[in-house]
Amino acid sequence: MKPLVVISAWLSLLVGGTALAATIPGQPDPVHGKALAESLCSNCHLVGSGQEHVNADIPSFREIANVPGRTAGDIIGFIILPKHPMPEIPLTKAELADLAAYIISLRDQP
Repeated sequence: MKPLVVISAWLSLLVGGTALAATIPGQPDPVHGKALAESLCSNCHLVGSGQEHVNADIPSFREIANVPGRTAGDIIGFIILPKHPMPEIPLTKAELADLAAYIISLRDQP
């Protein structure tokens, strides 16, 4: 009976792995990060394709994601220690990781 359980688990991961990965505790959730971006960041940053650019001097999230060598850790650092005119935004560690995952997901694919 045990091998059948293992095979079922593997199949469920293969079939629904993408949806499952977003619900695993401790894994960044870019879908939640997008929701955070739309509610907290869209007054200044262009966070998605359906939005007009607010300020030409403030980079879009796609521009931020495409800086060579940019990591999720870099993005989290910029949010935790913002430079003027960016305000301090109180977020949990999980929210920071989710927001950074969303921004990195906007990176242009080669």
